[in-house]
Amino acid sequence: MRESAMKRRSVLAAAAAIGIAAPLRASSARPRRLLVRSSWQTVNIGDVAHTPGMLALLERHLPDAEVWLWPSRIDGGVEELLRRRFPRLRIVTGEDGVREAFDACDFLLHGSG
Repeated sequence: MRESAMKRRSVLAAAAAIGIAAPLRASSARPRRLLVRSSWQTVNIGDVAHTPGMLALLERHLPDAEVWLWPSRIDGGVEELLRRRFPRLRIVTGEDGVREAFDACDFLLHGSG
């Protein structure tokens, strides 16, 4: 890969992180809540990998944020894997859960798909 392409990607990644982090770093009595929409097809290993990858990035760069996941599907052992690796993760299910998440969360990060 060309060096200029690597620099461009680094700049874009940093800009995206700043764009997400800025509204979440504002002071508040409670941790900021981030709703992640992801987990498209559990039969596709590439789709399965997006969610834990994003959750790991958020955990690293926004350690104080409360992360909620609004998955499309997390069957086939994916839910167990996520709960084991991310014990603080709140998984949103059902229409009532989605309503609660929209009311409670400060920011929606919509994954690929």
